Amino acid sequence: MTDNVDNLVLTILKDIQMRMGRLDERMANLELRMTAQEQHLATLVLSLPTVHDRLDALTRRLEHVERRLELRDAG
Repeated sequence: MTDNVDNLVLTILKDIQMRMGRLDERMANLELRMTAQEQHLATLVLSLPTVHDRLDALTRRLEHVERRLELRDAG
């Protein structure tokens, strides 16, 4: 009877060990994906000032063109 219980416990422990191994693999994969997302977000954040500078320059040029063509209101 004890052999049956021992075998059952070993079977359960092996199953738990296998599941934990799969969870470790999935966790490592998620960590890699999260790191990639963080790097992507950091790149986007770093590019925002450049985008704003270019938009400001285009706005100034448009305002200049509107003034030259007298398309702007006097306000």
